[in-house]
Amino acid sequence: MPTTNQDSELVSRVARARTPADTDIRRVLDVLGSKGPGMSVVEVQALIKSLTAYFTRACHSAGFSEQGTRAITTKLRDAGRRSAPWKPTSSRVPGRPQDGSDGNRILRWSLPTDHKFYADEVTATLVEAKYYLQCLSMEDSPLRDGERIFDAYTPWLIENRVVRGEYRDPVQLTVISFREFINEPRLVQSGHLHPLDRGGRHTPENTFLMLARSNQLQGNLTVRELLELMEQILRRHAEASQHGSALERLI
Repeated sequence: MPTTNQDSELVSRVARARTPADTDIRRVLDVLGSKGPGMSVVEVQALIKSLTAYFTRACHSAGFSEQGTRAITTKLRDAGRRSAPWKPTSSRVPGRPQDGSDGNRILRWSLPTDHKFYADEVTATLVEAKYYLQCLSMEDSPLRDGERIFDAYTPWLIENRVVRGEYRDPVQLTVISFREFINEPRLVQSGHLHPLDRGGRHTPENTFLMLARSNQLQGNLTVRELLELMEQILRRHAEASQHGSALERLI
């Protein structure tokens, strides 16, 4: 937790600030990384403002476009603090399903606590913070060489070191290119190791950015169930091939 009254005052000031200063950003990231998961609402507000500002400035310094950077920050906010479409039908066009442009997203802590998309403000904000750290850990990310300010966030918030190229898709275990992601944000989606439809919760330990193809493959399975299913499929095809299956020859 903040070690001095000065640090506490800084965190509160950054939480209220529209645009934090670079020196304030780095100090807040350092203080809160050392604090760990037991943060207050004000502290996570300061954390996400600092991370968003750091990420935005790093993207601009690395030559990524303002439009592309904004698309990523919006995507991470929608996947972290805000819910997916939460009403069965559109409020604008009767009978049509909800979509992201319908104004249907809502802050997760505004939902009933038993709703599958619910998360309290601290938890939802930490999820979004984790997404930023995962982005900064991707291949081609805007993370500065030798940057060590995020070391304290491993492993309590992110499982891997925050080093360029360290982050891997949790299903395919392949590296994810940040450059490809920022050029086409739909290539990467947020996912849950244990699906929300099956009792999983929107918590840092259950949430990961993954390739859209991986999310499609996972469907409503847990990642463990998906891996077991793929093992069974491979084993059956191997056995069929050994027995001279005509279908295997076609495949």
